[in-house]
Amino acid sequence: MKPILVIAFCLLSILSHAQTQPSKSEEAAVQQLVIDTFQSLLSDYDSTKMDTYVTPDFILLEHGEVWNNDTIRFYITKALQNENRATRTNRFEFIKMEKSGDMIWAAYKNWAVWTKNDSIVHKMHWLESVVAVKEKKAWKLKMMHSTRIADE
Repeated sequence: MKPILVIAFCLLSILSHAQTQPSKSEEAAVQQLVIDTFQSLLSDYDSTKMDTYVTPDFILLEHGEVWNNDTIRFYITKALQNENRATRTNRFEFIKMEKSGDMIWAAYKNWAVWTKNDSIVHKMHWLESVVAVKEKKAWKLKMMHSTRIADE
């Protein structure tokens, strides 16, 4: 009888650490986190929102480059110096999310269109993934990986 209890305990222990689907509210929260991060940091160029959306040790793997919070702040500062910059509009298609404890990873497609005077001046498309962690009841991005997709 004891071996059966040991096996059952081991199986329960393994299953309790397995990845699961996030709840609908968690899924919505992480999707909104991704949307808000891109809107605030890369469309509105508002570096004051960094602490709201990303962890202090956030890392972005951007098409072969490694970015951290300082890199992003520098990017935002440089973008704000261009008074004639285009307006960026983002669109997302979420593919999959999985949860493990207080961590959710998500995969999605991301499109951005830059317009100036109602004309499109640039378009880009990426395949991306993020790791979001729950800190003090709020989800924040800890890691992002971004790969550009060639124009179709």
